Amino acid sequence: MSLSIREAFGLELVRLGKKNKKIVAVSCDLKDACKLSFFFDKFPKRSFEVGIAEANAVGIAAGLALSGFRPYLASFASFITGKNVEIRTSISYNNCGVVIVGTHGGLIGPDGATQSSFQDIAVMRSLPYFEIIQPSSPKETRQAVAYSARSKKPLYLRIARNEVMEFLPKNYKFKMGFPALIKKGKKNLIISSGPILSNCYYASKKINKDIAIMNLSSIKPLNEKYILKILKKYKNIITVEDHSTIGGLGSVIAEIIAKNNLNKNLKIHGIQDDFIDSDTPSSLEKHYKLDINSLFKIFKKFF
Repeated sequence: MSLSIREAFGLELVRLGKKNKKIVAVSCDLKDACKLSFFFDKFPKRSFEVGIAEANAVGIAAGLALSGFRPYLASFASFITGKNVEIRTSISYNNCGVVIVGTHGGLIGPDGATQSSFQDIAVMRSLPYFEIIQPSSPKETRQAVAYSARSKKPLYLRIARNEVMEFLPKNYKFKMGFPALIKKGKKNLIISSGPILSNCYYASKKINKDIAIMNLSSIKPLNEKYILKILKKYKNIITVEDHSTIGGLGSVIAEIIAKNNLNKNLKIHGIQDDFIDSDTPSSLEKHYKLDINSLFKIFKKFF
């Protein structure tokens, strides 16, 4: 049975809210779409609806954090990260413990270009003090949300609307700052996160080659020594993301490779400098070559 990553987020937040009364929710008229509605229904006195006013919501969330609460501010990633000035000044500058939950990143379907976010990771990576997580499955989402409740830092949680069949190992453990190898290999490496990681996993299994897969769900901060130890083992490295190739996962890996003078064959695969079309998620994945069959062909050619 598959479960959407956003539903896993909403259900886990309710579970944590029962234990931690400092957790509060702030919605921008999208609590149903973002699955904050679960928390609103269970804890109405700790839930705040501000309407279509993301900039105002950022200020309210910052004030709640400075008052000792752990606020979860949720909206579509394209809308909330677009309030860069407010986030930078009210949350980042003050190192406020706000969890910004950006949903509907990636190939979300018929909602179209204005509601699909492909720049949010790049925007949030540039802000000081922010931690950034993009979970890849329902299991990892629950673990990542649990971490976010423990953390005191400002944190950006990129939550997909995609339904994903659980594919991570039963003993999988999310660890902030540390990528996880979910498939072993000695020469070739695929790096991804979010729902596209599942496509990478199944595409690689169709190829009779030595291919490892790294889940880079913990995007910022990263334990550079640990990731360097992994990168040094592989000759060919490809990053795959449902995000712009400018400033996303590929940029993270390219920066580490360049900084440490590693001689690697690196390919960055994602959304080019463009907005997306409006279509079904499966059709969009095919169009942007992020579906299983397209990735199979790309991996086979690259490796």
